[in-house]
Amino acid sequence: MAIHLSLAALALVLLFSLAPAARADLGDVDTSLGEVVFDDVQVSPDGSRLAFITRRNDFAQDREVCSVWRLDLSRPAGSDAARPVRLVEGGIYSSLRWSPDGRVLSFLSAADPAEALQLVLLEPEPGAAPRRVTDPARFENGIDLYDWLPDGSGLIFVATEPPVEAAAAQRKQQELYGDVRRLPGPAAQPAFYKVTLAGLRENRTDRTDPSDQISRITDVPFELPQSLAVSPDGWWLAAAGSAATQSTESSEVLLLPLGPQAVGPQRTSNRTWEESIAWVGKDLFAVGSGEEREGHIVSTEGRLYRLDGSRLTRISPELEGYVKQLVPLSDGSLLVTADVSTRMRVSRVEPGSGKVRALLDQRGTISSLSASRDGAVIAFVAAGPTGFPEIHVAQGQDGPGDLEGARPVTDLNAALTRGPLPEVETVSWDDGEGSTVEGVLYWPPGRKGEKNLPLIVDLHGGPFSVARTESVSLQGAFHSFPAVLAARGFLVLNPNYRGSAGRGDAFAQGIEGSFCSRPSQDVILGVESLIARGWADRQRLGLMGYSGGGSLSKCLLGRTDLFRAASTGSGAWNNLWVFSSIRGEMWSESFFRGTTPWTDFELWWRESPASGLERIRTPTLIISGERDGDAPRQADELYRGLRARGVPVEYLTFPGEGHVFNRPSHKRTKMRAEIAWFEHYLLGKPRAGGEVQPDQVEQVRAGGAKGSAV
Repeated sequence: MAIHLSLAALALVLLFSLAPAARADLGDVDTSLGEVVFDDVQVSPDGSRLAFITRRNDFAQDREVCSVWRLDLSRPAGSDAARPVRLVEGGIYSSLRWSPDGRVLSFLSAADPAEALQLVLLEPEPGAAPRRVTDPARFENGIDLYDWLPDGSGLIFVATEPPVEAAAAQRKQQELYGDVRRLPGPAAQPAFYKVTLAGLRENRTDRTDPSDQISRITDVPFELPQSLAVSPDGWWLAAAGSAATQSTESSEVLLLPLGPQAVGPQRTSNRTWEESIAWVGKDLFAVGSGEEREGHIVSTEGRLYRLDGSRLTRISPELEGYVKQLVPLSDGSLLVTADVSTRMRVSRVEPGSGKVRALLDQRGTISSLSASRDGAVIAFVAAGPTGFPEIHVAQGQDGPGDLEGARPVTDLNAALTRGPLPEVETVSWDDGEGSTVEGVLYWPPGRKGEKNLPLIVDLHGGPFSVARTESVSLQGAFHSFPAVLAARGFLVLNPNYRGSAGRGDAFAQGIEGSFCSRPSQDVILGVESLIARGWADRQRLGLMGYSGGGSLSKCLLGRTDLFRAASTGSGAWNNLWVFSSIRGEMWSESFFRGTTPWTDFELWWRESPASGLERIRTPTLIISGERDGDAPRQADELYRGLRARGVPVEYLTFPGEGHVFNRPSHKRTKMRAEIAWFEHYLLGKPRAGGEVQPDQVEQVRAGGAKGSAV
């Protein structure tokens, strides 16, 4: 396992992370991609220590590199002893946990992004080497999920082993089909496993401990297991997951007995999408969205539920926003994070009484919430309009209180925070139907209120469960970079169009049956409102979006000629094609009220971006990961359609990448290509990559009427 850096490389990393932070040029792509991402934060059970995983882009190796750190919370703040200590670096790490006694750390690890993740243990001391628990020779597909047994004697994990076929059956199929692929073929089956630990051994980084015992428990009844949690008494194993189609019909929670109880396995049966689970004593709680109404599924905010037998009972209906993360406390309460408008909120919920107490309203994002066993120490990652992500800690003898006073305990992104940063605010506009839509607006540094700025509309993904908040961070991705664009002189609008999280059930349901039309209307009216205020220049408007935002950007291309340039990544172009994919059932439930193309073809085609091809005149940059499911064929159809119509278009396919790009060079290329596209078409700058049919731009645009029609 390639865990340790060379001494020279390690010294360079330490110098970068610990030296006094200079001011960073946020408009530089490489500088912005230097943001350190906090993937996992875990407070030790006794609250004395903090462990966390960071991830950064290593351009020299052209890969992401993770580190595992330990921080002593018992030391005086600001002292050298209170600074984070790097334990290991160089691999890909995730799913960090403390053992129940706080003696060791566990996490999933791979030496290289191409390798499958395996379960490892690590003593949280400098120089200690991780010990591998699972053997890649047996678990070649890696480990998906895991949790500790409460007595610390072992762990439960989920792994998918290759399908097993009898030798005679294999020979018969080989004789008949040879090297021809046959669908459906034998399915790989995820299963639950239990490992009983024999204890840590020193210098065991290259193999498993032969005295560890791994036994298979039973099959996992989900093709896509999502979350796993063992009850505090060790009697129950809870798991949430779904079929590969990701429909609400297949999304359920399973309870599997581990103890001596006589009750057998239990499973929910509902039309709710269960997203995460957490035990509080003997009660299991879940976050779920969606409900059945009048024979079809309607969207809802993420709600808090308690599992009562095989039923979900809603808890604290007054809890506002889209619930994200659940953290159990020993007094029977829960810490809950939620998207609320363009902010995030941490609340304490008492399930027995339903009482909700807000602890923190954050302009920006909160993630990786964690607490000590008694709740006296709480840690989380916070980012906002005036600072990049850092870990914050709140400590108090009386359990969770007001988190406003939480102090930062890291400064790994201090250079970026020192700015200059854009000025960020939430704006709203009339939706044309008697209500309002909100968005986050990023002003170029020092230029708030300036008139007639070039504007880029940046559309978030999802749209369900997603909302843009007032944060300057890249949030570990490359999909959206409004602060970078603002630093380069653009006004940037991130609209939370209908379907977005944090504005209530009715707002989430506003996209149903209106996949393109109503969200497009929301965006167009938002742009017009900025033009009316004199802030945005009508002649210099750009559009970009990725994933769900890629779908909406494609919708807008055929519904308005407001935009002078567009970049669209991933997302749907032809909804009829989407229905024929593995996502078809989910697409029908989420956007088309349970209909199919043959029961309501007019709706499916009208609300498909492809139906607007004839009207598109905007120079368009198309982006796709080579391995991003059906996205490449959707992008190819859009590209060929625009070429046939004579629209200036360029198509970038990133080899080896899925939906989320891993290679830093690819993230950089995507961002640079989009910036160059917008600076060329909106600011008149020459493109380093060459011109794309420049003589056709005004000719194509002149072929249709101007305006903002949907």
